[in-house]
Amino acid sequence: MTTPDSETVRKAFGHFATGVTIVTAIDNDGKSVGMTASSFNSVSLDPPMVLWSAGAQAPEFEIFALCQKFAVHVLSASQMELSNRFATPGIDKFDGIDWQMSSLQLPVIAECPMCLQCDTVDRHDAGDHKILIGRVIGVDIRSDEPPLLYYGSAYHQLGGSL
Repeated sequence: MTTPDSETVRKAFGHFATGVTIVTAIDNDGKSVGMTASSFNSVSLDPPMVLWSAGAQAPEFEIFALCQKFAVHVLSASQMELSNRFATPGIDKFDGIDWQMSSLQLPVIAECPMCLQCDTVDRHDAGDHKILIGRVIGVDIRSDEPPLLYYGSAYHQLGGSL
């Protein structure tokens, strides 16, 4: 067996379906920042903890690598455009969308089926990514809408592709 090249690894990783999230935080200047992330997982129930990873190439990388807290928004199958918006560099991602500052001072996007607000408790360098681990300090479950999924480099929903 030979060591696979990065394109083969990318294709292999694409065989694992993931949910799609948007992670938000506040930068050092008090500005809301956010990015789409499909690298999200639950870690522990007691204490409640989650993890997600950000690529070093992402424009917001340094902000999230240093943030003290973050919010994770799980997207529904109807929110593909919102996912694309937060994956687009160089735009004001919050302009024209419904969001508010939470009591925990995190930007929270309305109409997402679920939002977790977290204190950052640990960070780990992992190749070209940084893994952020957060302790869940707030949960807002708003609906049971089917999730937006990412598989094979494309969006999907339960039961088929979009």
